[in-house]
Amino acid sequence: MAYTIRVATGEDATFVHDVYGHYVFHSNATFSTTNPDVESYREKILHTLQMYPFYVCEVDGKPCGFAYGAQIRPHDAYKWDVEATIYLTPDAPKRTGLGSCLYRKLLETLQQQGFKTVYGVITDSNEPSLALHRALGFVEAGHFRNMGYKNGQWHGVIWMQKNIGSFEGVPDDPQPFRE
Repeated sequence: MAYTIRVATGEDATFVHDVYGHYVFHSNATFSTTNPDVESYREKILHTLQMYPFYVCEVDGKPCGFAYGAQIRPHDAYKWDVEATIYLTPDAPKRTGLGSCLYRKLLETLQQQGFKTVYGVITDSNEPSLALHRALGFVEAGHFRNMGYKNGQWHGVIWMQKNIGSFEGVPDDPQPFRE
């Protein structure tokens, strides 16, 4: 199986829209209950790429997943922290390491940019995502029970954390991805 990981472009907006929409309407992996329009995703991709990586994974030339970083909180003291997001298509090859490869690429880039900590925010019943995060060295930082109501039931959220940089001395500002 040949795969590539590349930087997303505005042309990937329909793909991202469709994949995310699947999880909005058919799972509890996201607490979103609506899926924004394609243009909103185009803007999101282009905005994200100003500061953070946004990657698309392809298998044999066909997109099968995406991962990106985002600002975790708007305050300046959080600028070294990133919330990571990853989604694979429902038909992506299972147990092939694609998710791990895509996530590792994201983590490596964030580390090179000078970020210090990456967080995953995961529905507590999403065992495949929790397992992926654990396998990549994330540890549980907090468990918020009954945090969201979707599909007729309450769901909790687990925050996973991975340190990717040193906390010694005064940190330099992270480098924007566009640079």
